[in-house]
Amino acid sequence: MLKKYLSDIAFIQVLNLMVKPIWILVIDAAVQEALPKGEYGNYFGLFTFSLLFFIILDFGLNSFNTTKVSRNSDNISALTGDIIGFKIILAIVYLIAVFAVGTLSGYSSVEFELLLLLCVIQIITSFNQFFRSIVSSLQKFKWDGVFMVLDRVLLIGFCSILLWGGIEGLELSLNKFVYAQIIGLGFVLVSLLIFLFRYLKNISISFSLKQVKPILIKSWPFAILISLMGLYNYIDGVMLERMVGDEEAGIYVMGYRFYFALLMFAQVFSGVLLPFFSKNIKDIEAVKKIANYTFKFLFLVGVTAALVTLIYGADILHFRFPTKANDHAILSFKIIMFGFIGSSLILVYGTLLTAAVELKYLNIAALTTLIVNWVLNYVLIPKYGAVGASIATVTSQILFGSICYLIGQFKFQFKVDLKQFVVQILSLIVLTLVILFGKQYVPNTIVHFIMITIAIIGVAYLFKLFEAKHLKSLSRK
Repeated sequence: MLKKYLSDIAFIQVLNLMVKPIWILVIDAAVQEALPKGEYGNYFGLFTFSLLFFIILDFGLNSFNTTKVSRNSDNISALTGDIIGFKIILAIVYLIAVFAVGTLSGYSSVEFELLLLLCVIQIITSFNQFFRSIVSSLQKFKWDGVFMVLDRVLLIGFCSILLWGGIEGLELSLNKFVYAQIIGLGFVLVSLLIFLFRYLKNISISFSLKQVKPILIKSWPFAILISLMGLYNYIDGVMLERMVGDEEAGIYVMGYRFYFALLMFAQVFSGVLLPFFSKNIKDIEAVKKIANYTFKFLFLVGVTAALVTLIYGADILHFRFPTKANDHAILSFKIIMFGFIGSSLILVYGTLLTAAVELKYLNIAALTTLIVNWVLNYVLIPKYGAVGASIATVTSQILFGSICYLIGQFKFQFKVDLKQFVVQILSLIVLTLVILFGKQYVPNTIVHFIMITIAIIGVAYLFKLFEAKHLKSLSRK
C-alpha cells in the first residue's frame, strides 16, 4: 500500500517538477514582466474574482464524486451523467452570478470582456477537474498526473512563441495569453473524454433536478467547505485590486507566484491522498502512517523554503523581475512563503477529515478563517498594501491548518513520541541556524547551499523520511 502510494507520488512529482516550475516561474512570470505596468495586476484581480464564484461550478461535486467512486466504481456512468447535466446548468448560473456581482463592483466594459474569457477558463477547468476526479477515483494516479500537467506543457509552447517567437501577428498581448490558456484547457478536456470513453460510453446526460437532488443533498457540505476555503484563499487578490489598485496587486502576485508554485507541488499529495484515504479510511493504522509521513515531508519543505526566502528573497525577486521588483514586493514575498507551513497541515489533515466526511467541524473552522482573513485584509490592505495581504494569508493558512490538525488528532488519536518530537524540534533549530546565520560566516552562496542541503538531509533522517522499508518499497517498484 505504502509502496504504491510512494511510487505514484514520485511519478507525479517528477512530472510536476519538470513542468510547473517552468510555467509559474519562467513563462507566467515572463508574461508579467513583458506586459505594461499594472496590466498583469488587473488580470490577476479579475482572475481571482472569477475564482471566488468557482464553487458554483463545482458545488462540492468533485470531492463527493472522488469519495463515492473510490468506494464503489460500479456505477460511474449513471452518476456521471446526472452530474454533467447539472454542471452545465451550474455553468449558466455561474456566468449570471459573476456578471451580476461584477456590475455591482463597477467593472468597466473592457474588464467585462476579459472577465468573460476568464469565466470560460474556469468553466473548462471545472469540467477537467471533474473528469480527473474520476481518473483518480479509479486509482489511476499516474494518468491523473499526466492530465494535470498537459495543459501547462501546451501553454509553455504557446506562450514561448508569443514571448520569443518573433512571428508577426503573434506578439504577446493579454488577450492572446488568455486565449492560449483556453486552447490548452480545451485540449485536455477532449483528451480526458477520450481516455474515459470506455467507462462512460453508456452515459446518459440528464438535466433533471430530481435525478441530481440526492447527490446535492450529500454534496452540499462539500460545497460549503470548498466555497469558504475558496473565499479566504482568493479574496485577497480581489480586495487588493479594488482597494489599492492594479499596481499593488501586481506587486503582491510577484511573491504569491512562488508560494503558489510550492502549493502546486504539495497539492499533488492532496490529489492522491483524498481517494487513498476515502478507500482506506477504516484502516486506521495505514491512514495514520501515510498522514504522518506526508506531513513531515511537506512541513520540512515549507520550513526550508520560508527560511531560504528570508535570506535570498531579494536576490530571487530581482533575478525574476529585474525591472519591477522593489523592497515592498520583497517584504511581501518573504512573509507569504511562511503560509505554506499552514498549507501543509491543511493538505494532509484537511484532506483526511474530508475523506472521513467530518465536514461540520471543517466548515465551522473555514468560516472562522474566512472572517479572520476578511477582517485582516480590510484593516491591513489600505495601510500596507501587498504586505498586509501577505500577513492575512499567512495568518489564515496557519489558523485553518492548526484547527484541521487538532480535529484530526481528536478523531484519529495520532500518537506523539515525545522523545522523537524533541529531537525533531532540535534538528529544525539547527537547520534554521544554518540557513539564517550560515551566510554571515560563509559568504559563498554555493557553499552555503551545500551546507543547507546537508542540514536538510540530516533533518530528514531524524524525521524518519529515509526509513529503510520505505526506500526498499520504492526500489522494488
